Amino acid sequence: MSAESDESGHTITISLDGEKRKVLAGAWIVRDLKSRLEINPAKVMAEITPQGLKGLDDGATIEVHDNDEFMTHARSGGSSR
Repeated sequence: MSAESDESGHTITISLDGEKRKVLAGAWIVRDLKSRLEINPAKVMAEITPQGLKGLDDGATIEVHDNDEFMTHARSGGSSR
C-alpha cells in the first residue's frame, strides 16, 4: 500500500492508460502505486497534465487525487549496441 496512508482512507477513481481504476487518495510512493495497480515494474508511469506528460520516478512520492490521469510506457534508452 502507500508509504503514507491517506488519513481519511477514502477511495478515488483515477485513469490509467484510459481505464478507470480505484485507489486510496493521498500520498503514494510511485513503485507502491505501480504494484497496487499491477503495472509491470519495467514500465515507466507518467502523469498526464495540462502541460504534457510528467514521468514519475519509482522512488518519488506523489499525491493522488480523484480523476488524476496516468499512462504507462516502456523505458527508453538502454544499450547502444
